[in-house]
Amino acid sequence: MPSVLVADHEPEVAGLARRYLERAGMRVLVTGSPAGTIQALAGCPGTPGAPGAPGAPEAPDLFVIDLTMPGLEVRSVRQVLTPAIPVVFLLRRGESRPHGLNSPPTARRWLTRPFSPRALVTAVAELTRPAPGGGAAGAADGGADHGRHEIRVNGKDVSLTRTEYALVTALAGQPGRVLSRQRLLAALEGERGKRPSPRAVDVYIAQLRAKLGDGAIRTVHGVGYVLDPETTA
Repeated sequence: MPSVLVADHEPEVAGLARRYLERAGMRVLVTGSPAGTIQALAGCPGTPGAPGAPGAPEAPDLFVIDLTMPGLEVRSVRQVLTPAIPVVFLLRRGESRPHGLNSPPTARRWLTRPFSPRALVTAVAELTRPAPGGGAAGAADGGADHGRHEIRVNGKDVSLTRTEYALVTALAGQPGRVLSRQRLLAALEGERGKRPSPRAVDVYIAQLRAKLGDGAIRTVHGVGYVLDPETTA
C-alpha cells in the first residue's frame, strides 16, 4: 500500500485530499507546516544527509506539495528534492511552474488550485503504479520516450501518448459508466498541470478510436463517453 504525504496549509483541502486518497487504497499523512514538509523530503532515501538510523520514520512513497503554502520556499524544496522522489505539485491557477522542479517529468505531476480530488487520485496513481521490471511507473519510464505508454487491446500491445493514456485510465477506472467531458478534462488537467480547452477531449478521443478501434469508446450524446470494458485486457 503506497504511502503519501499531503503538505497543504488549508486543513479542509488536506482533509479532502486525504479522504479521496485513502479511498483509493493509499496510506496518507498530512502536514501543514513548511518545516515539516522540508524535513520529510530531506528524510527520503537518496537525499544528501538523509537519516538512516534504525527506527527512523519510514519515508513516504510520494508527496503532494502545496507550493502556495505560506512560508514554504521553492528554493528550500529544490535543495532537498531528488529525481527519485515522485511529487504532485499544487499551484495557483495561472501561476507558472517554478524553475528546477520539473525534472524528471516522469516523476512530477502538476495541478492548479482549486483541483479536482479525482484528478489528484489519478496523478498519484500514475506515479505509484508498478511498472514492468519493478519500481513505480514514473521511475521506470526512463527510456528514450518518456511520454508513451502501452496497453493491451485484443491481445496486442498498443502504444499511447501520456495524454491518451490518462484518458484511458480515467475511463477504465469507471467501467461501464459514462464520464462527462468535465470529468475527462479533470483527468487531462491532472496530467498536464493545466486545464485544456473542452475541445481537447474530442480530439484525443478521436485519436484513441483510431488506435483502439471505433467501438472502443462510445459517445453518449449530451452526457459523455464510456469505454467498452472488453477493449483492454
